[in-house]
Amino acid sequence: MKKLAMLLAVLTVSAGAATCAGAELAPDTHIIDASSQAAKAAEEAGDLARLHQDYANAAADYQKALRLDPTNSLLYNKLGIVEFKLQNERAARKSFNLAIKYDARNDQALNNLGALELVQRRYKPALNDLKQALALDESDASAHVNIAEAWMGLGQVDRAMTEYSRALELDADILTSSDVGVLAQVRTPEQEARIDFLIAKAYAKRGNADGALDYLGRAKNKRYPSLSEVYSDQEFALLWNDPRLTKIVKR
Repeated sequence: MKKLAMLLAVLTVSAGAATCAGAELAPDTHIIDASSQAAKAAEEAGDLARLHQDYANAAADYQKALRLDPTNSLLYNKLGIVEFKLQNERAARKSFNLAIKYDARNDQALNNLGALELVQRRYKPALNDLKQALALDESDASAHVNIAEAWMGLGQVDRAMTEYSRALELDADILTSSDVGVLAQVRTPEQEARIDFLIAKAYAKRGNADGALDYLGRAKNKRYPSLSEVYSDQEFALLWNDPRLTKIVKR
């Protein structure tokens, strides 16, 4: 859109000039189309390489696409993802910031920048980025998981649990992914245990007794300290008369 605006500006300025001058300033649409097609082809090649976890080639393809389309926010976000996968966090940060520079409403880039901050244990900056991401798209379950991680890192357990719960309301399977928020997260055993308990609750709420019992067992193995809450939390009522529950949590 910026490129189109620039072309329109050129045409407006040249409108009052002589006819020959206007002809000289007119853009060559064939060149523009060829450039756009080449950028799209490079982006698609990068997507395919990323799908096959060939991150080095994916980065090269995205960089090629960006040379042809240097203000494409979505491309910078994709480049940032593969740079992070290549453990080049400095480059990833630069790419995510450029994605946001060229589109301040790119909630995915904000989410991913927040996730990068989390991995680096920069919880306050992460919180700021993730709040902005959620202001743009409150329904993004991965952003709620990431902001929960930020609150947990800051010692705000109640706020973290609220965000985990909201994430599960939006996507009951979101916490089963090891690649939450596009970027892998680092969690402590205590956090993992809490998450397993919340997943168990989500399964119980959906009527999936087997899934709930499975994750309660995982929470027990990770020594979640509040397992006894299953007998007072109405959302676990489905399991109260199931003999398998008493093998995991004694009354």
